[in-house]
Amino acid sequence: MDISEICKYIVDNINCDINVKQISDIFHYNKSYLMRKFKENTGFTINEFLNECRVYNSTDPLIYTNNSILKIALTNGYNSLEYYSEKFKDIIGTSPLKFRQIYSTMLKLIQTTNDPKKLKYIKIALQEIKRYQEYLNSISDTIKQNENHIITKPKIKNLKISYLKKE
Repeated sequence: MDISEICKYIVDNINCDINVKQISDIFHYNKSYLMRKFKENTGFTINEFLNECRVYNSTDPLIYTNNSILKIALTNGYNSLEYYSEKFKDIIGTSPLKFRQIYSTMLKLIQTTNDPKKLKYIKIALQEIKRYQEYLNSISDTIKQNENHIITKPKIKNLKISYLKKE
């Protein structure tokens, strides 16, 4: 079983309404067997991996576009704003709306502040989002190379952003 191909398929089709049954059919594996092998090789269930990828994929549109959160949810494979918001909060640690507000504030602060402490923090926070993509990609790369080294998951949930909320 080539788990890296399954990961690649998921990442390439993340905006589609895909599920475990469809993936098992496409790759001609029994659904239970596929789920077990995927978890053994990645540490994620297929649904967890789908949600991690979908949520990450939605972060840039939240930060850099004015698209509605519903539109962003729908274009990232979610059928419901409520479910998207729930998964986003589980993974990122805040709602999509608060995430958008916080990162938009950070982007504005970059252009308006000269406070080195704030600028340093903002740079770190924005880098964590990019590291998240590297983390998801490392899962596929690690499996492809038959290694047991997946980079550490970035701690987006743990970013200390409370002082930015007040501004």
